[in-house]
Amino acid sequence: MEYTSTVTIGGWREKLGGLSVRRAALEDNELVERTLAGDVRSYEELVRRYERLVGRVVYSYARREVSVEDLVQETFLRAYDRLETFNPDYRFKTWLLAIANNLGVDTLRRRRELVEFNPETHAPISRGPEAEAVAADRSRGVREAIATLPETYGVPLVLRYTEGLSYAEIAEVLSITVPAVKSRLFRARNMLAGRLEEAGERG
Repeated sequence: MEYTSTVTIGGWREKLGGLSVRRAALEDNELVERTLAGDVRSYEELVRRYERLVGRVVYSYARREVSVEDLVQETFLRAYDRLETFNPDYRFKTWLLAIANNLGVDTLRRRRELVEFNPETHAPISRGPEAEAVAADRSRGVREAIATLPETYGVPLVLRYTEGLSYAEIAEVLSITVPAVKSRLFRARNMLAGRLEEAGERG
């Protein structure tokens, strides 16, 4: 399928600042309903809510010629085009992340280069002045280690421990079974521990 990242949804990014408090208070499914009824600003609220989360998922799939920003925009464009197929019995977030993950897999099938890790992409959350230095160093080391893992294991780690998704939600996003999710996370944690140990020995 050809990329459609050059398409825009009425310049959604420029409009994000003008969202009303009323839309921000609505549930995801209500925003979907309003979008389907022609209220594009409701979709802009969904973009605002989940843009960063989608970026975390597609980060492992990004390449030099296809940036995280490109993949995030493409994810929301695909979701917008397929919004009528969304089943309100499920969570919009997991439906959206499934689209993001599938886009990432499609991207990998076309591009086979090493992922370039940018430590500035996901800065650690600010804490106390003294604790932040230690936490930032540890967090940076973990992020760098996760970036070296195959996406099969890196993405589940991000979804589980950064975003707090349940096993069932991760299974839905990745289109695999819950036991498969647990198996990947078990192996991913072991691989991550090994990477961190190697980094400690080198440091």
